[in-house]
Amino acid sequence: MDLIEARIHRHRHPWELSRTKCVLSILKKYILNTVVDIGAGDRFFISKLRSFISGEAYAVDVGYNQKSEVIDGIHCLNNTQDIPKLNGGGAIIMMDVLEHIENDKSFLNEILEKVSKEDLVFITVPAFQSLFCNHDVFLKHHRRYNKQQLLALIHSCNLNVLKCHYFYTSLFFARWVSLLFKKKKSVDDEVGIGGWNFSDKHIITRIIYTILNIDFRICAFFAKFNIYLPGLSLLAICKLRVREA
Repeated sequence: MDLIEARIHRHRHPWELSRTKCVLSILKKYILNTVVDIGAGDRFFISKLRSFISGEAYAVDVGYNQKSEVIDGIHCLNNTQDIPKLNGGGAIIMMDVLEHIENDKSFLNEILEKVSKEDLVFITVPAFQSLFCNHDVFLKHHRRYNKQQLLALIHSCNLNVLKCHYFYTSLFFARWVSLLFKKKKSVDDEVGIGGWNFSDKHIITRIIYTILNIDFRICAFFAKFNIYLPGLSLLAICKLRVREA
């Protein structure tokens, strides 16, 4: 896992730190046993979630060198076909995964073969194709989604939506303003979240982290009243739809 392991020692971007905290705050409300984190990278998120689940934790990423190994109590797989069948009370997590897949519907249907009607499916994706830029090219994104597109994909895969809303409105407007004034960067300059220069405890990191946490809560609050603020990202919590006999 050489390339993945190398990321462990980099500084975490406040976006990544905030997303981890906010998603954990949602998932901790559920009683979960087995959890599968697809696109787990260096296992930062699943290692945080592991202490809140009663069953096994799986990290899945094509960047892992070994087909299957256990690291720090987490089962690491490099192929989604090796994901175990969940039998209720578990969760499949795909944070910023579907945008990397050319045929997202086929991929999602393949993953859902591992899921029962009692399991959660948690998804985040980058939002709004109008914000697509060199940063997306650098990260090898095929697309960005709006709420209607993600819901259409979810419903076409026989999923019911428990919650769906945008988050990080502040970053949405920052990206929008940047594109509006055509502050273009080359692909080589778009180093992504791995290029953060400050430690987790640095005041700049903490300020941005705090702002993003508040931003997330505001978006979630308004979504309760069917008011959907635009955001840089979009989340959905789903369960399999029970098929009628």
